[in-house]
Amino acid sequence: MGALKLVFSRRACCAVLGMAMMAVVAPRVAQSADVTPVMPFEKYFADQRGDGKFLRFNAFSGEIPGKRIKALLRSGQVIGDRILLAEDVAVYFPDGYIVQSQTRFGKYIPKVGLKASSVVKRDHLMENPRYALVGNFDQILGKECARSEYANGFAALRIKRDGVMSLVLETSGLYDPLVDEQTTTYTVTSAVQSVFMGNQGLMPELLLKCGRG
Repeated sequence: MGALKLVFSRRACCAVLGMAMMAVVAPRVAQSADVTPVMPFEKYFADQRGDGKFLRFNAFSGEIPGKRIKALLRSGQVIGDRILLAEDVAVYFPDGYIVQSQTRFGKYIPKVGLKASSVVKRDHLMENPRYALVGNFDQILGKECARSEYANGFAALRIKRDGVMSLVLETSGLYDPLVDEQTTTYTVTSAVQSVFMGNQGLMPELLLKCGRG
């Protein structure tokens, strides 16, 4: 009888330990799913390419397909820890892992084959088809939770449930004098950690308004 009790005692102990281990592992699995969220606009670009492949924050930079790399960008004195994707999105990975993305949406862009420096008249421009994404910022970047005047425009902060925060700077359109129209250019900088947002003078105020300070 004593041996039988010992067996049941050991089984109960193992069951408790098993449940405890599951309780510890489950949150870790859930957390690991949240620490590598998809970069903004990646699903749109994937649909355009038709390959269904997304880049994620905190993912290894070596996972970026070579065919998507348009140019190497300079980050301070360093070349190679920041690149420009084919979709004109700058991606920053100072330690080999993606921590920031940045892209710009202007209503007008140079026609195919023209560089921005070559644009001198209205006929050199075309409407930007991606400008329509501005109307979907709530779904793509999350609801705006803070806004402040900044420089000659505005700065707004948006935070998604997956932890991605996006700082949106709104400025006058670069080509407004050429098109004789008042437009807004949106520069979107996104990251999971505020330290990588690139505007530390502005971020504390906006984070505080969003309840993240």
